[in-house]
Amino acid sequence: MEIDITHMVDDSDDMPTLSGSQAELGPDAGKITWNNSLAYAAKHLLLTDEAMRENARRYFKGFGAWSADEMAAWSDAYLNALVTQEIASRIREMEHFDSDEEYQKAAEQGQVSGMIYKGDNGRWYAYIGD
Repeated sequence: MEIDITHMVDDSDDMPTLSGSQAELGPDAGKITWNNSLAYAAKHLLLTDEAMRENARRYFKGFGAWSADEMAAWSDAYLNALVTQEIASRIREMEHFDSDEEYQKAAEQGQVSGMIYKGDNGRWYAYIGD
């Protein structure tokens, strides 16, 4: 599933507040980034229909971190924040490269996730799940 994330790439200065580490944000980094992701996702809804939400649930199921009951209980806001935080971390991964081409080459070589890519239309997308 493709998600247009151009606004997130354009706002990349915000990404550390959505996926920063303890080294960057201190011992409360998890709480800080989660609260920021909830707020950001409320303003910038990424999963706009049930098919997208189900696809995201399947994607996160592969992580093995949550039970089926936990995942079934996720609200739309929770799921959107989780996707926001995941994409923010991938944007930060991309920013370690000097160019889009360098990042794309690393993705093709399996050195990075390759989840983020620039479309032929100049917009940025994240590919999650199927």
